[in-house]
Amino acid sequence: MRLSVGPLTRLTVTDVNQIHFGYPYTDVKFVRGTYVAAPAANTNLTSFSVPPGKRAALIALLIDATEGNLFDVVWISGGQARSYRLRLPSDGVVGYDFRPGLNTDLPADPNTSIIIRNVNAGSAGSLYKADMLIGLW
Repeated sequence: MRLSVGPLTRLTVTDVNQIHFGYPYTDVKFVRGTYVAAPAANTNLTSFSVPPGKRAALIALLIDATEGNLFDVVWISGGQARSYRLRLPSDGVVGYDFRPGLNTDLPADPNTSIIIRNVNAGSAGSLYKADMLIGLW
């Protein structure tokens, strides 16, 4: 969809999201996680519950950890579990920008969740955190 924008054009939220994210999301939500100390394997670091009647896609994420690990993004699409694995090779922060969205072709179903979790247990004294930018339509 191409938008013709002139000096007097009124843009809707969906129009702005189409321009900025490359997909006509009707709403965008930022989900901020909290720091988790030495998480056990497969700990949910952050999650977003998809509202009834909506579909959701992960636009971007930010992972902060004091050590390297693997991370899974997990969601339900078409009644089937889906996942995407990310690697943080060492301590630090990594950001992923999936515009128009990691899973726009297999969006999260209504009344399910998009979850980011660590794969391996965190060592003693480690800290983990994950944030997500979610697009809804």
